[in-house]
Amino acid sequence: MTQLTRRTAIHGIGTGGVLALAGCTDDGEDGVDSGSAVTDTAVYQVGGALTGPAWDRESRRGFCTLVTDKAESRWLFDDAPVGTGEFVEATDFSSSVLVYVESVGPTTCYNRIDFADVSIEDGTLTASATVENTAAADEACGEAITYSAALLRVTADPLPDTLRLSVTNGWGETAELTGEEDVRDPDELAGFVRPDDDPQTVPVSLDCEGDDFEGDDFERRPSAYSNGVSFKALLNPSTSE
Repeated sequence: MTQLTRRTAIHGIGTGGVLALAGCTDDGEDGVDSGSAVTDTAVYQVGGALTGPAWDRESRRGFCTLVTDKAESRWLFDDAPVGTGEFVEATDFSSSVLVYVESVGPTTCYNRIDFADVSIEDGTLTASATVENTAAADEACGEAITYSAALLRVTADPLPDTLRLSVTNGWGETAELTGEEDVRDPDELAGFVRPDDDPQTVPVSLDCEGDDFEGDDFERRPSAYSNGVSFKALLNPSTSE
């Protein structure tokens, strides 16, 4: 299993020790129902998806991962908004875990992820996560595919070590995710495309000495593209007299 160890305002305190945090104020309760092994939960609405997103909405309903150690989450949260980093930093991983979730909706008003039915069964944290339309009755929504993300903090005894999450996107499509959906730390991928140092061999630059290549004896030909190869501009003898 893949594990990864703005403004912040309290938007509501529900029963059962549930604290919901978000980037803007909401007077409603979060509505997270927790199982007997769960002693506390808290939700933080991250906003835009932190992975990019690095998954295809046509083949997936979203992405999730279980965060059990702060050090394992650096690639995901290092460049996150300040509020997200503060929520992660405030998590005591000796007694709590984090669930990070991304999903998608059809308009800009599908910008919130709500959680329900949080429970721990045989070491597996189970819950449902649903993308919600937050628009008021008279509010216009932008026509744009919108990716949103949220964090769920779960305090429990014993702590879970695996995840099973039912994720429903803004079209009402549901899938079960476990965090094994192949979104990885870029630093762990094989190979590289941006070397940190100079190449082992540097070609000698093409220099023309003397005066033979000056004046009107040569003309620059345009760049060309053929059979997948790009040919840069070349100097060729002019045919003009």
